[in-house]
Amino acid sequence: MTRRHDFPAGPAAAASTASDMPGAPGLHAAPDAATIFGSSDASTPADLRVHHETFRVRGYEVGPEGTVSPQIICDYLQEAAGVHADRLGLSLAALHEQGLAWVLARLVVQMERAPAEGETVTVRTWPCGVERLQFRRDYLMLGGDGAVVARGVSFWVVINLNTRRPERIPPTVAALLPENPPLALDGGLLGDRRPPAPEDGATPLSSVSFVVRQADMDRNRHVNNVRYLDWALEGVPAEVQESSRPAWLDMHFRAETVYGDTVEAQCLPAAADAPAPGTSRFVHILTRRSDGREVARALTGWG
Repeated sequence: MTRRHDFPAGPAAAASTASDMPGAPGLHAAPDAATIFGSSDASTPADLRVHHETFRVRGYEVGPEGTVSPQIICDYLQEAAGVHADRLGLSLAALHEQGLAWVLARLVVQMERAPAEGETVTVRTWPCGVERLQFRRDYLMLGGDGAVVARGVSFWVVINLNTRRPERIPPTVAALLPENPPLALDGGLLGDRRPPAPEDGATPLSSVSFVVRQADMDRNRHVNNVRYLDWALEGVPAEVQESSRPAWLDMHFRAETVYGDTVEAQCLPAAADAPAPGTSRFVHILTRRSDGREVARALTGWG
């Protein structure tokens, strides 16, 4: 799986929104591989069913408060997913041989706290299931004391590289799925599969334009999906950013952008019933200026 890219391989922007998965209790402890996938599931060796990837927070990854941003947390999750995909034989190259690629459709992260410079964190990730055309992968990020730092869920689709249309999840991928895996976030927290809506009649709190640079692109020459999150968070009111921290993000990727495109990022108040924890909640709508196409939409909660 590629890292921080529109086309990561791996149960790895964006052709459709994510489907909600059946509800299950959220994880409140960090299970090991044997706990997550018992020995009765013989489709994949037990040591491959859940992947552990450890990261040390570097000085260049932290902000003014000495802690990492949500963007860095997303980088860690996607890196772990990519390494796991490689171990499972689902690398970008392997899918390209079949004329296919992974596309990230939705990423949801609940942040308990922000890791600090010098801290070591471990990401545990495992595939969870397939619903319609989407593949679900879950994550737990743990601190050095074993406590949960963040929980995440990602939804992926497989696209045909020639038609650019979604295809059904290949049998080789579906065969890796265990029965009844635990879920890092339950269906109630995930909310609706559709992108979030702003408050009725809301006017933008901010509108910022970004021109896509070479540095924003991935190896496939599309904008890195974490860059959309950068642009979305830039519009959050300064007083909110100074007094609180992001506790929730739910980002839906809807279209690709490339070098030279201009992206408009609007930040609006979220609807009162928006399924996000936090005292301040916002909807972020990113559109491509050339044709008005919405390329991404996110819901964030701050507290």
